[in-house]
Amino acid sequence: MDTNGKRVIDMERIGEVTAVNGEWLSVTFCRPTDCDKCHACIGGAKQTTIEVKGKAQLGEYAVVEMPERVVLKASAIAYVIPLLVMLAGMFLGAVLFPENRDTAALLGALIGLALSVGALMLTEKKRRNDPTWQPVLKEIVPRVEGVKRNGN
Repeated sequence: MDTNGKRVIDMERIGEVTAVNGEWLSVTFCRPTDCDKCHACIGGAKQTTIEVKGKAQLGEYAVVEMPERVVLKASAIAYVIPLLVMLAGMFLGAVLFPENRDTAALLGALIGLALSVGALMLTEKKRRNDPTWQPVLKEIVPRVEGVKRNGN
């Protein structure tokens, strides 16, 4: 439950610690089978690596958690907002320059997309340094020889 009494669903994944750099761990995850059909993330790669604060040994397994609301917000920021701004630019271009509607719509869409991506890049540093946007290391599970977890 969160502070408003709503049930909070967290996304947990188990990955292998593949690098240790001071207080930061690189944790590599195999993509879940649910993702095999989509390929939107990481261009269809079978593994992804994230950085998370914590202490662990190379080769141990890390349970990493991310609140579902943060995952949904991040998805909206990365996909929905640029799409809406691009469509708004396309609409404005077509309305403001009806004599060259197709060209104006295309240019408006490109300008809208460029503006939204630029805004994302400018605000990314703030999100990157905000602990509420970061995955959290919940637990370290020692590696047991001969046992595979999460495809690792």
